[in-house]
Amino acid sequence: MSLDYQHIREQLHRIIHDYKDAEGYERGQSQNFWTQIFNAYGVSGQVQSKAFEHRLKDDKSQKYVDAFIPKLVMIEQKSRGIDLNKAYNQVSKYYERLSAADKPRYIVLSNFDELWLFDIENPLNIKEYKCPLADLPKNAEWLDFLAPNAAMAEIVEENPINRQATEMVAKLHQAFISDGVNADELALFLTRLIFCFFADDTGIFGQKNLLDGLLKNEARSDGSNLNEVFTTLFDTLNTRDRSSRLPESYAAFAYINGDLFSQSIRIPYFDENLYNLVVQCNNLDWSEISPAIFGSMFQSVLDIDDSATSDDKRREFGAHYTSEKNILKVINSLFLNDLRDEFSKCAKDKPRALKLYEKLPTLKFFDPACGCGNFLIIAYRELRLLENQLIAQIYGEQRGLLDISSMCKVTVEQFYGIEIEPHAAHIARVAMWITDHQLNQATAELFGTTRPTTPIVYSPHITEGNALQIDWEDVLAANECDFVMGNPPFVGYAYQNKSQKADMVSAASSVKKHKSLDYVAGWYVKAMHYMQAVTKENHHIETAFVSTNSIVQGEHVALLWQYLLKDCGGYINFAHHTFKWTNEGKGVAAVQCVIVGYSTVDHKEKTIFNYEHISGEPIPKKAKTINGYLIDGALVFFDRTKKQISNEYLMIKGSQPTDGGNLLLSKEEYDELISKEPLSKKYLKPFLGSQEFLNNIERWCLWFEDCDPVILNKDLAEMPMIRQRLENVKTMRSNSTKKTTQELASSPHLFGEKRQPKEGNYLLIPRVTSENRKYSPVGFLDSNTICGDAAFSLLNASLYHFGTLSSSMHNAFIHLVAGRLGSSLRYSNTIVYNNFMYPLMAQDDSDIATKARGKIAEAAQAVLDARKLYQDVSEDSPSLAKLYNTYMIDPYPELTKAHIALDKAVDRAYGYKGKGDDASRVEFLLKRIADI
Repeated sequence: MSLDYQHIREQLHRIIHDYKDAEGYERGQSQNFWTQIFNAYGVSGQVQSKAFEHRLKDDKSQKYVDAFIPKLVMIEQKSRGIDLNKAYNQVSKYYERLSAADKPRYIVLSNFDELWLFDIENPLNIKEYKCPLADLPKNAEWLDFLAPNAAMAEIVEENPINRQATEMVAKLHQAFISDGVNADELALFLTRLIFCFFADDTGIFGQKNLLDGLLKNEARSDGSNLNEVFTTLFDTLNTRDRSSRLPESYAAFAYINGDLFSQSIRIPYFDENLYNLVVQCNNLDWSEISPAIFGSMFQSVLDIDDSATSDDKRREFGAHYTSEKNILKVINSLFLNDLRDEFSKCAKDKPRALKLYEKLPTLKFFDPACGCGNFLIIAYRELRLLENQLIAQIYGEQRGLLDISSMCKVTVEQFYGIEIEPHAAHIARVAMWITDHQLNQATAELFGTTRPTTPIVYSPHITEGNALQIDWEDVLAANECDFVMGNPPFVGYAYQNKSQKADMVSAASSVKKHKSLDYVAGWYVKAMHYMQAVTKENHHIETAFVSTNSIVQGEHVALLWQYLLKDCGGYINFAHHTFKWTNEGKGVAAVQCVIVGYSTVDHKEKTIFNYEHISGEPIPKKAKTINGYLIDGALVFFDRTKKQISNEYLMIKGSQPTDGGNLLLSKEEYDELISKEPLSKKYLKPFLGSQEFLNNIERWCLWFEDCDPVILNKDLAEMPMIRQRLENVKTMRSNSTKKTTQELASSPHLFGEKRQPKEGNYLLIPRVTSENRKYSPVGFLDSNTICGDAAFSLLNASLYHFGTLSSSMHNAFIHLVAGRLGSSLRYSNTIVYNNFMYPLMAQDDSDIATKARGKIAEAAQAVLDARKLYQDVSEDSPSLAKLYNTYMIDPYPELTKAHIALDKAVDRAYGYKGKGDDASRVEFLLKRIADI
């Protein structure tokens, strides 16, 4: 895992400075000391809370280990001057008593003067690392296992109770749906039921297991009166002043409030099987449920559509679940890191700590596509845990002595959301209440007392409606909002329904060609307008969204980001390059996403998070300016253009059949046709698109261009198989809804769009190719081979053009500007090629330019020769796709050698002397293009 070690070292230096002259006693300063170290490595508040609470007691005394994260690390902090050898002996006893499943890999010891680290990956060969505490910044890598991905994997995201609970609720849901229960009322009923299960296991009702007793003592096992039991229970929970004649089994339940039980609904009827399902649900330990995870899983249960085909059903739990790890990628950079950094500076500065403590309850957070509230839940949790740490730092733990009920000022009322789906909006409210109770319990464990959960006093502001049609000011005034965040829906522009297209008009009509924008762009535009609406002095809003990487590729950059950054004066302050946005569902496809944090204020410090692999960990890098392609470079926008920037030959799209597949033939169809109708051979030509070109796939097409119609009709009389194919083309075109296609029915033997050169060679460029290739394969073909519309052709191309387009410089530009088709690169002649700057202008015929072109041509020929060396050896010779795949051990060294020489020739022609990585090449190209 790669981390921003410069930032970590700065934080460690500050911590060491703060404790250099401190008393250094274990009991009073240990937790604050390690809290600051955890913050330096980005460990979440929840992980910290669990680490400090999960204390391992010595069996002979009242001594405890200071922090423990199962499977990861055990930390023992001693007072200054204490011998760490003794500490090691003490911790060894704790370690030996742990179960094998919980034994940590690392043990860390410190006494404010030294730090010792033990790596127990191999117990027979324990690695030891020791240094003075003052040297810890130099050895920051020693503790990188504390980074969020290492610390959170076991603690936050892998609790099986979430999936078990969801499966149980799904069974209930399916049973009621099949019985014809109203879906809306059922959703509300199940939401109430989930709250009751959780409340019964966590004491929200006043004491635990009240619902358990109700099910055992009041409900009949055949389920016949369970409808009445729940009706009475829900009415009781919604009633503050209750009848004295209410049975004690109901009266014992606390008054809940919060409108959770206020709406009157019809409770479904039960049988013995459904009664048993309810009991099984109730028997789970709901105190371990994660609201952030479970809410979305529950929503996936409600979204099941039994009328859909099996392929369309979202039965896999977790289909909507946004992992906590990914949420933290957004909110850490948006606000948490800044708050934690400020907290780390408060250790010896009580006025500063008080100022931060007073600031937290004033912050307001807004998710305008909140779903089940995942982002709001995690943000609220982290804010409360930070508040707990501040209270402890300012006032000391003083268990039982502080009036915590009045000191916990952060509430769910600081959190706002918009959600179009009523079920999800209701779940979001309940999940926030559940989270609030969990955090009240965490506060009680730390201080001995806490803020009461019931009756519910504070509620999140979740508005039901269409976020692209609602005025966000009506939900939360811009002057009051601090942070906008979330994960708006992903819908490509070509897949939007009429309602969504209307939404885009409402939200983004100010953007040129807004109809070409993906649906998520509506949130980006509306958030910018919302940020611009701030009028309060010294106040601004910061926004960060997750979205598909399409918004920073291809045409989107010129449309969306030119508007946001140039027209609206916005700034991108942090960004995550493409990574895989995964969820907990088995078999649920992962989406390739980016995160963009932007505002109307230009931050001095900007960060770009790169990924060596889309499933890897983010690598932070400081940046001066982040442009719409999410790189540190000039604000350049590449829109569609008809002119090549270097005045080179224009690249054209291949010929498009528009034939329903009838003018194209596979190798098998070709063989069958010429065997039965030999006359057809003179009308058949090789046909290549991207896949055929790259993978040596033999394909043919019927090509009648420039044929004498008299001779053709005579020949067709002897070729019934071809006649049938042309009849099929005619029918297909005639039945089209497009007028232009209907007009083509009069010439069914010709391609719909013909752009094939009549003579000579041309250069074929695939429209779609793998993003993992270091070089983009292109190749020369003669005019007898038809270039299909899945590829581009460059007529009159020379070896100079082949060499330049085969270079790393061109490939780096493709990765920057091209759109994506899944994970593959989607080339464009008008956006990519026409905006690509050749090393020389076409009209430059100087001796220097002529010599440079000659060197590139010479190196280009060597690449073609190297291809031939490997491709002409046998019938099963490697395709271009295989030649240019990425391998651990290079099987084609001569080709690699030729490309390295070509890159050197191309780089010399550009005058490029930078590094060989894409980022450096792109930065060079953008600067050169910006200087035109």
